[in-house]
This record gives sequence, C-alpha cells and structure tokens, in this order.
Amino acid sequence: VRGGGVGVWLGAGPGAGGLARATNTAMHQSQQQAHLISVVLNAPEAVLRTAPVSGGGMATVVLSRREHMGVFTARRLRALPSAMSYELWLMGPRGDRPAGMITAGMGTMTGPAIVSGMRPGDMIALTIEPASGSPHPTSPPLLLIGPAAGNGSRS
Repeated sequence: VRGGGVGVWLGAGPGAGGLARATNTAMHQSQQQAHLISVVLNAPEAVLRTAPVSGGGMATVVLSRREHMGVFTARRLRALPSAMSYELWLMGPRGDRPAGMITAGMGTMTGPAIVSGMRPGDMIALTIEPASGSPHPTSPPLLLIGPAAGNGSRS
C-alpha cells in the first residue's frame, strides 16, 4: 500500500465458509421472523391484548386466529438469576405446550417472539423455568393472555 495507508487483506481461510453460512442462516431467520410478524400484525382479525406480568412488567400480544400465531413482547420484566429464564407456553384444553424461551433485558423490551401452533382455546402463558427450558411448566404462570384479555388462573 502506498502513501502510508493501511492495507487490509481479507482471506478466505478454512473458517470463512462456515462464518458465511452462519451469517446467511441468521439473516434468513431474521427475515423469516420479520415476515411472520408482519403476517400476524396485518391479519384482518388480529387482536391486541396487554396485561401486567405478576412480579413486574407488562406484556403485549397480538393474536391471529386465522394464522394460528401470536407475537409476544414485554417490557420491564425483572432480571432472573442466570440459571433461570422466562418460557412462553401455549396452555389450553389440549394441554400445555412449550412455545419458546425468552431473555429479559434489564428495564428494556423483550421480544418480539413468535408463538405459533395456536389452537382454539389456547392462551399464551409466561413462566419462570430452568435456563435450559422445560417440557412442562414447573412454576405457576406469571401471565395468561389470549383472545379474551386476562391475567390469572386458567379455567
């Protein structure tokens, strides 16, 4: 490089292909998530529900029965010990099903998280679980929210 400039060489070493694939996969997943969020938010029958989370925070869910999906966001969820995490669930007449793990930032927004596979009668629930997740809830729901707004126990 002339003139005292800095030269940069970008080589395609053995790890470059793996990094490119990982970056491409992450970009595709992000685009797919943005598309699904748009589908739910633009569904003509979509409903928006907001409810307080027991223990602190506020959750908002946009639900589309036609798309069988919801978009979950929360703000001001309390920070948890590193061994614990928040887990989303679909709870309804056919049982409880895990719907994804979420990480709460201190005093910030959490999500959006897409909850798919909703069936008639399902509600979205939030519990505190081991950081690795759980196949079944191990703590009472901090939040139950569905087409009929609510926060409390299942009926």
